[in-house]
Amino acid sequence: MNSFPIVATVISMVLGLSITRLLLGLVTVFRIRRTSSVDWVPLVWCAILFVIQLQYWWAINSLPLLRPQYAFSDFLFLVSMTVMLFVTAALLLPSRSEDEHEGLRAHFEADGRFALMSLSGFLLLAFVLNIFYFDEPVEAVWALLDVPMIVLPVLAFFASDRRFYAAITAVYLPLMAVDVWVSLQG
Repeated sequence: MNSFPIVATVISMVLGLSITRLLLGLVTVFRIRRTSSVDWVPLVWCAILFVIQLQYWWAINSLPLLRPQYAFSDFLFLVSMTVMLFVTAALLLPSRSEDEHEGLRAHFEADGRFALMSLSGFLLLAFVLNIFYFDEPVEAVWALLDVPMIVLPVLAFFASDRRFYAAITAVYLPLMAVDVWVSLQG
């Protein structure tokens, strides 16, 4: 029995909810723009997350080529990764205008920054999956890019100085663009 359709369906459902949550957060930011200040840092993380979500969805289509059969434990691991993306999307931006009276920066510093830990969790699980499940070499270019991509959001999470987490955000954007380019080449 080919188990990939089951895997792909559940992952697509959760990933679709994740993207929906992210887009609804953007709509909330738009709605509160007159009463609350908008901040570029969470919006850049939102763009980064959106690209990662799309890249992950694209990669899911390659799974049957890499491995035709999936055990239930494989399924649970892949769903866990996808749930990490949903949690990231749910935490990153406010969900209702009532949630955001202080501005987007205050929301990010109070709650949204926790999305960065979830994002790092997803990227760490993806790193483990590629090395141990798909037998990818740890010295590959993608792996060298993934290490800072996992570590930088954690550093931004723990940074109390805005200049530091804003600088990490600014560095992360081109790093992610290079990572996407590398992953699409291979």
